[in-house]
Amino acid sequence: MSSKSVNRREFLKAATLVSASAALAACTPKEVVVTKEVEKVVTQEVVKEVEKVVTQEVEKLVTAVPSKGKVKLNFFNRGGEYVFQTMDLQIAEFKKIHPEYEFELNSVAGYSHQEALLMMLAAGTGPDCWFDSVRTTGMLARKGVVEPLDDYLAANPDFKMENFTENTFSCQTYDGKIWGIPWDSGAMLVFYNKNLFDKAGVPYPDPNKWMTWDEIIELAKQLTFDLNGKTPNDPGFDPARVQQYGYYMDTGHGRQTYIWSNGAEIIEADMTMPIDTPEFIEAMNWLADLGLKHFVAPSAKYQTAQEISLTSENTAMEHGGIWSMGEYLDAGVNLGMIQVPYSKKKVSYGQYSPMCIFTGSPYKQEAFTFIYFCTADPVGQKIIVDRGQLQPTLKSLREPFLNAPPPPTKEERQLAYDVFENKETYRWPGDKINSYWNGWYQYFIDLWTPYLTELFIGNKRWEDIAPELRPKSEVLLKTGEIPTT
Repeated sequence: MSSKSVNRREFLKAATLVSASAALAACTPKEVVVTKEVEKVVTQEVVKEVEKVVTQEVEKLVTAVPSKGKVKLNFFNRGGEYVFQTMDLQIAEFKKIHPEYEFELNSVAGYSHQEALLMMLAAGTGPDCWFDSVRTTGMLARKGVVEPLDDYLAANPDFKMENFTENTFSCQTYDGKIWGIPWDSGAMLVFYNKNLFDKAGVPYPDPNKWMTWDEIIELAKQLTFDLNGKTPNDPGFDPARVQQYGYYMDTGHGRQTYIWSNGAEIIEADMTMPIDTPEFIEAMNWLADLGLKHFVAPSAKYQTAQEISLTSENTAMEHGGIWSMGEYLDAGVNLGMIQVPYSKKKVSYGQYSPMCIFTGSPYKQEAFTFIYFCTADPVGQKIIVDRGQLQPTLKSLREPFLNAPPPPTKEERQLAYDVFENKETYRWPGDKINSYWNGWYQYFIDLWTPYLTELFIGNKRWEDIAPELRPKSEVLLKTGEIPTT
């Protein structure tokens, strides 16, 4: 949720988590061994039959310590100060209902959180529950770290799947089970700063009109300025001295939207990954050319030290997630929203990052009670919705979200729901195999990062990369192993 730095995140937003991914790949063990301590309890049950008392010994296996008096949960959080403040608010509200709960909070800002979590697990000090990332839930589930939640949800009389918006759990479903409850995120859209449009004398885009790739480039050129006030349309424009970009594309989580819209596929039903088709190649090169050729987006080739974000007012448009809306508004951005531009067909995408429970926790039921309040209880969810980190997953919070004071307008907020509810446009990686990246999203980030670096800095084109990357990607998809050669 923090603002993006060009050096740290920007160009290689292509990898979404570039710098930390490399560290994670080096530090993450191939297997996380989870030790479950099972307590064997011998109790005595007294059975009374008329005048006779019979004592029986019954052997019971206890896998969760029942709550008696105070409960202390170890919760691991990630993100930044804005996220941490949201969690503080939720804990305070939760303790009004459950004063018996105490919390030990461990928080890590930035993208090193996954490395920190894995180190805690390997050391046997894993948290009872945590705020996970969409990129790692599947991997941790397959390694036996994450507790499946289906039985907990089924036992909760308040839980009904029909109370949630469509596709809420798509990114948390692997092997037919639910491994987390969405806490943050939502639709991915193009956000823009209306004040920067006004300053440039450029009309706002129509929220009900999907722009094409060509149209977004032409619009972005009118909103890109070098230090001399020249646009890419002007002679003498200097791409190495840009003070404001027109379009900041998301080439990490959002990359697939451009791929699908050009008629390409990422994961087919037969577990192949046709990333070497002409359509796929064209989409990847188009993304790189936004910075390398059209100069409307930040590029690693023209690296600068400045932060690029809507809040810094040096990009007019930014493709990102609705989970950043609260930070934009908190910074005073006059926010507008449109759908992501398309090439051959309109495509929409969104995702949710969940709260998860550790399989080795002695307080799994208590942890579920807490994360359910934060994610699926109307009182708890309203806190994070009001903070602008979550597009409501509960249908009961839809109207309050849509009718919140602008900006953005109600018409623009509706776009976030259209992303998930339009069956003609909504896609997610792995939808053809019904498994989000088949559980290996983080490993795909690790594998693809060096190739994306070469693409976005201008050293290679995708047609040079794909023949080598496709077979490696298909091995990873099927085995969960990153090929070393």
